[in-house]
Formats: sequence, structure tokens, C-alpha cells
Amino acid sequence: MDKNNSNYELTQDRYPHIYTASGRDQCCTTHFHRKIELLYNMEGVKKVTVNNRDYVLKPHNLCIVDSYSLHYYEPTEGKQSILTLTTACSEHYFQYRRNKTLRGNVVADQTYCRENLLPYFERLLGYEKLDAFSVQANVDMLLSGICAAVGLQESSESLEPESMDSILAYIEQNYHTDLTLTTLADHFGYSKYYFSRIFNNMFHTSINDYLSVIRLEKTFQYLEANKCSITTAAFNNGFNSMPTFYRVLKKNHGVLPAKK
Repeated sequence: MDKNNSNYELTQDRYPHIYTASGRDQCCTTHFHRKIELLYNMEGVKKVTVNNRDYVLKPHNLCIVDSYSLHYYEPTEGKQSILTLTTACSEHYFQYRRNKTLRGNVVADQTYCRENLLPYFERLLGYEKLDAFSVQANVDMLLSGICAAVGLQESSESLEPESMDSILAYIEQNYHTDLTLTTLADHFGYSKYYFSRIFNNMFHTSINDYLSVIRLEKTFQYLEANKCSITTAAFNNGFNSMPTFYRVLKKNHGVLPAKK
């Protein structure tokens, strides 16, 4: 997928530990998950996109990707470290900023990052050597320092994280059925107009576009695992016509395959 597409990284949310990565050219396609992700730029310049806003990180800049925020890291030279925090160790943060959102995603003050954020960040990169109490303490200090730097603001209408989890899990389990905005809204007890607005607000994409991307990716996976025609794979993964499949494929990848 390219920068303009999105995918729910369910496997990341199911991973039970803090995820760490360090090295040159940390990059990813556009995706989102419930967990908070932090990228610390050590060397060079790093281009990142969070919820369709582009940022250029200088050395000793930190980017925070909040829960369910779309994010994309462009391949660029340099050195970065990444922390993806577990939902459990981020619970104090979720309680603190409930009904509010971050004013921004980047801490650009290099001195502040070096002196007030990097020590906690580096300790958490080696979290396996810490006891649970020390891990929680370092997470709390790191996230409180980020909040102090970027600030919080009142949020527009939103869903509780548990509700968002349920919606995404339900789509993951039922994408291959005749799932639509109307059936999803009915299942979760909302009007389709409210449900559409709230989904767009939380996930920065429409339900129809999100379903299309999920079905397209599942179709690719199905083709890799099974010897079958494109038509069979598409219909087994939620597409109700081949013109729809080809339209979604062209929109998201810019090319069409040879029809079989």
C-alpha cells in the first residue's frame, strides 16, 4: 500500500510486550493501531506523516503517534528508534487525556528532548532489564513529558477505545460478508449518519474506503495461499462484483492485473 492507504495493524495490538526497534531508515506503510507509538530521531532528517499531516524531524526530535492515528514513515537516511507501548502500560495516559487530544505530534525542542525525554526513552528500549514498576514509571514520565511539551485540547465527538476495538475486530471477522455502513451501524446500535461521522473522525477514512482496502489486502493474501482465479479470490473476500474490485485496485495501486 502507498502513503494514502490505511490498514488496521491488528497483530501489533495483539503483541503482548513493548515493541522496540533501532537502526537506520525505520519506515512503514500507512497503518494504525490502538497502541501508542513513539519515534525518536537520533541522526539525519526523518519525514513522517500522522493523520495526513507531514512533519520533518531533525536530530533529537520525537514524534508521538496517538491511539488509532494513521501514520507513515517515509524511507529516508538517518537513525531512529521506535517504541510501541502496550495498552496496559499506557492506561494512566489514556485516563489522563480522556476526552482530549494532543495539540500536535512532534516535540521539536532538541534540548528538551535530549534532557527530558531521551533518558526515559532509552531505558524503555531495554525494558527487559527493568521490573514492571520501573517500566510503568518510565512510561508515565515519558508520556507526561510529551504531553507537557505538545499540550492537550478538547476533543470533538469520539468513541471509547473499547468501542473502537470492537468495531475493528468485527470488521476483521466479517469483511468477507455483505458488510456495509448500514449493517455496521445497526449492529452497534447507531444511526448510519452518526456512525459514518464518528468513524471518519476516529479513523480518518470512510467506512466504505476502509472496507475496500481490507478486502483488497485479504484478496491478495488469498491469492498467495490458494491456486484460484482473481474472480474467485475477490468474491470470497467480500467484493460483490469484479468492476468494484478493479476500481478499488486501480484507486489503491494504480494498476490493473491481467484478468483470469
